[in-house]
Amino acid sequence: MRILIAINQARVLYDFKRELVSALLERGDDVYLSFEEDFRAEYFEATNAKIVATPIDPRGVNPVRDFALYAFYKRLLRKLRPDVVLTFTIKPNVYCGKACQRAKIPYLATISGLGAAVNAKGLLGRVSSQLYRVGLVGARRVFCQNQSIANKVVNDRFARAEQIVRVAGSGVDVESFSYLDYPGPDAPIELLFIGRLMRDKGVAEFIDCARVVRSRRPDVKFRILGAPERRCPEYGQVVAAAKEGVVEYLGYQLDVVPYIATSSAIVLPSYHEGLSNVLLEGAASGRPLLASNAPGCAETFDDGVTGFGFEPRNADSLIDAVWRFLELSHEERKEAGRRGREKIVANFDRRNVVRAYLEEIDKVKSKN
Repeated sequence: MRILIAINQARVLYDFKRELVSALLERGDDVYLSFEEDFRAEYFEATNAKIVATPIDPRGVNPVRDFALYAFYKRLLRKLRPDVVLTFTIKPNVYCGKACQRAKIPYLATISGLGAAVNAKGLLGRVSSQLYRVGLVGARRVFCQNQSIANKVVNDRFARAEQIVRVAGSGVDVESFSYLDYPGPDAPIELLFIGRLMRDKGVAEFIDCARVVRSRRPDVKFRILGAPERRCPEYGQVVAAAKEGVVEYLGYQLDVVPYIATSSAIVLPSYHEGLSNVLLEGAASGRPLLASNAPGCAETFDDGVTGFGFEPRNADSLIDAVWRFLELSHEERKEAGRRGREKIVANFDRRNVVRAYLEEIDKVKSKN
């Protein structure tokens, strides 16, 4: 089969879907990858996949550029005539999805998270929702990464119930993220935030928590790892907090494993997620989770067993969860991480997610 994958950036495809690309190539499919090229494009250039450099601004709101993107997808589909298209992330879902409808090419869309725009109040939320309806209406299947997203997609008429396929997020490679020995009882306590530096990830709440906790427990380290999101002011807050000594900023790191290895727990105060890969990877590595009770985070831990939950957008609730964690003994923290690993292996193995996509692709093939 000739398969086109449309996604916003090479980095996103590498982080979350490279195993799917590998599986398609291994079985002999002709795979084309449409994305904005970045440093991760080199990985795919070394495979048999064909790269299609795509003029996409993932977070831009310029209607002229978005129309140009739609026109680009129409030309690309006329040229390639793929048997099936897989769309990921917002703009490919909307504009490539609509182009597939016009070209009468079957496509499978994936919603990993509805994002701040769809959840916004007023005109922005209404426009974003209508764009989703336009993009998803003709999809053969719409993969949703948690039940809350699936419910909203159906209730807000983005897609019909019969289009929905539920998957366990992007899953996690439980071999690459294997169990890491828990730090020893004399090691410093490190609470690690991994994620893009943006408001909806709860960066401000993490900094507020660090300031309060370290005023009483200066031995507890709060570390932040991640790149600043485009046009988001949170990077400045992180840099300022690091200069104060409230947090340690580690920047963006290609390999997060060494930082997870020294951590005592992974912290994510996110407002919303599809299904958090940061939490899946942290738990797969044997680390307790301190995460918001938002959909996409809550599924990754068992409160009081493999971690602690707290209310999103609420620094006081996060602080309470951190105190609960600090009250645990070293052995209790280690056991929480071990049990978290067991939960991830049983429920979130990425191989099962890849299998779900291959099954739906084969259904398209059999119908054609």
